[in-house]
Amino acid sequence: MASSSLATVRCVAPTQVRSRLSTQNARQTKYALTRSQKRSSNRRQKSSFRNHASADDSSSESSNDLTTGLAHDEYLRSVAATPPPAELGALIAVLQAQGATPVLPSEREGLHPLCIPLARNSDESVTCLKLNVEDTAIEVVNAVDGVHLSLLSKNCKEYVVKAMVVEEAEANENGDDKSDAIIATAAGAIGASLYEPGAFTTLGKDIPTYLTLRVGKFPEQMEQLTQKHLSKSPSDEMSAFVTCDLYKSTFGFWGRPHWYLSNIYERLDRKEESRDCARFALTDCEWSTLGSVEDLNECLERSGWSGKTVDEVKEIIDTRRGPNRDAFDGPKTDAQVAEELALTLLDKVAFGELSTKEVIQRLAECYSTAEKPGLAKLVMSAYSL
Repeated sequence: MASSSLATVRCVAPTQVRSRLSTQNARQTKYALTRSQKRSSNRRQKSSFRNHASADDSSSESSNDLTTGLAHDEYLRSVAATPPPAELGALIAVLQAQGATPVLPSEREGLHPLCIPLARNSDESVTCLKLNVEDTAIEVVNAVDGVHLSLLSKNCKEYVVKAMVVEEAEANENGDDKSDAIIATAAGAIGASLYEPGAFTTLGKDIPTYLTLRVGKFPEQMEQLTQKHLSKSPSDEMSAFVTCDLYKSTFGFWGRPHWYLSNIYERLDRKEESRDCARFALTDCEWSTLGSVEDLNECLERSGWSGKTVDEVKEIIDTRRGPNRDAFDGPKTDAQVAEELALTLLDKVAFGELSTKEVIQRLAECYSTAEKPGLAKLVMSAYSL
């Protein structure tokens, strides 16, 4: 009985297998044809998209993404691996209301490697977001010549509120109708949640004082407050220096506050203190953060290092720490060495010894070694520039 059943199975199985194979082949042929048709359709769609893009620099969808901040939002998420600020869309809207033109976040040629462009200004400078090596803060900066940076605000939120306060102050001064608040309108619901119209007018302070007390600390306003103390008769130098100390401590990794204080000491004919502040801006801060190549060259001259290369200046700085420096510091980790090399590369770009293209790959390797994968990815995304 068992052998009879086995014989039956042996006879039937080949027929069933052939039937299943025939069905599978038919399905695969149909599937292959469907995939081929889809690929052909996709190629036609992509081709028509490319033709459309070549006729018009950007599609309406891309244009909308630019003006609403969606393009920059996605770029921060996917390329910089960083959560975008909630106020990013409001910031871009405010920049447009101020007369700037939004640009693609990928337009980074010649730009500081840690910056993402937002909008181009009438003077050809570019307002950008800058990611930091030290922390996760995203600052708003202005880039001149691509790599020389001025800090506008510590974050997107403070920039938006400051713009609305300045607009209100100018309206008060000119007697304008408050209903023409273009910047406040551009800031939309986010702006309305951040600032109550009339708050500046009610407090009765000047702009630098109000912003410092109620909004945040901004380099421009910190310098205005310092000048206000120095302009008194007699000048209040002590208050000016206290303000400068607050300025330095607030923006410790930026060279501009130290260079600004150096200039004050220079005007007061306090040469040694002026020189020491200039040197600190070069030894402890990234060179691009002084503001311009002219400021950088003048700072090097005041420090006594004019005419030297970046490597020569770094060697002088290292030598000044003394012959037993390693005994106090201990051996450096690979991450520390990588971060120091990254800073040197950025300083060479600011000084004009290297271009951004020439440092991108090495800079990304440094951040990868320093265990900062987000910065490494951001830098490498500009490698094709």
